[in-house]
Amino acid sequence: MKLFNCTFLFLFIAVACMAQKESSSVTYKNLPVKKFFTAFTETANVNGKTIYKANGKEISKDKYDVMIASRSSIAECTPCMLETYDENGKLSTKAVQYKDCYVGSFTAYYPNGKVKTQGHYRENDTDVWEPLWDNGYCIKHGTWTEYDEKGKVIKTENYNFGNLKK
Repeated sequence: MKLFNCTFLFLFIAVACMAQKESSSVTYKNLPVKKFFTAFTETANVNGKTIYKANGKEISKDKYDVMIASRSSIAECTPCMLETYDENGKLSTKAVQYKDCYVGSFTAYYPNGKVKTQGHYRENDTDVWEPLWDNGYCIKHGTWTEYDEKGKVIKTENYNFGNLKK
C-alpha cells in the first residue's frame, strides 16, 4: 500500500510539473499588451493637402497616427504580449515577445479571424534578457499546429529547442 501511495504521489507531482512548463502564464505573469501595425505608412502632399497612406491605400490622419505611435511597441516590449495588426486593423499575430525575439506562446491568424498557426517558443525563466539570440532563445520549442481557413488541422510538428523532431 505504501508503494502504491508513493507511486501515485510521484506521478501526481511529475504531471503537475510538466503541465506548468507548457504555459506562458506561469513563466510570464501580468504581461502588458502592446499593439503594433505592420503596414508600410507614408504621407504625400497633393495640392497643398497631406494625404496619409498605409500599404498604398489612403487612410485617416487618426489611423495614421495610431500606426506611427505603435512603432515604439517592439522596443518597449521587455517582455510583453505583442499583438500585430494589418493596415485594416485585423489581428495578424499574438505572441509573447521580448523586443524582436519570441519567448513563449505564438498564434497567427487568417484575415477571417481564424487561427492559422499556434505554437510555442522557448521561454526565458531567468532574469537575464540580453542577449537572447546568443543564449539559445527565440527558437521553436514544443508542438506547432497549422490550420486551414476553416479551422481544420493541416499539419502538426514537434520541436525540441529549435530542432524538428521526426
